Amino acid sequence: MKSLTEQLFTYKQQHTNKINRLTHYVGVPAIIFSLLILLNWISIDIATKWQISFAWIFLIGTLIYYFFLQVRLAIVATIIMIPITAIAVWIARPSPTSVSATLFFILFIGGWILQFVGHFFEKQKPAFFSSTSQLLIGPLFVIIEALEALGVAHYVMKVSRDNKTHD
Repeated sequence: MKSLTEQLFTYKQQHTNKINRLTHYVGVPAIIFSLLILLNWISIDIATKWQISFAWIFLIGTLIYYFFLQVRLAIVATIIMIPITAIAVWIARPSPTSVSATLFFILFIGGWILQFVGHFFEKQKPAFFSSTSQLLIGPLFVIIEALEALGVAHYVMKVSRDNKTHD
């Protein structure tokens, strides 16, 4: 498994254009939120007493991956993603409604349109074309950018231009 620094460096190289980055700040969260809505419509029963949706299973798996990459950043992602998942689950429950289905389609299609518009200006193909793991790095990149905008990224981690992680 590539280190977080290597993956962020690759991601950052393919996202240097300001318009592309701006479209990703909206597009990536829109896609993630829409996927959480979709995944909530699928669930499994455990011992006929409990039910867990694939939205929570996806979140748990993603966060485990993030913890392997960098613990402090994973903690921040956990703090952000649990409420977002809870909201998506609340919107999607108990099954697709006209509101939740419409919201899913608008966010999913709109998010991907933003991604490809951004990459048109970047004049590079999306990072996930070269490595599907970049699909999970995109949300972390957006979180890091938000932390940097708030001036608190140095408390979590920082990737410098020389490809070094500073914890």
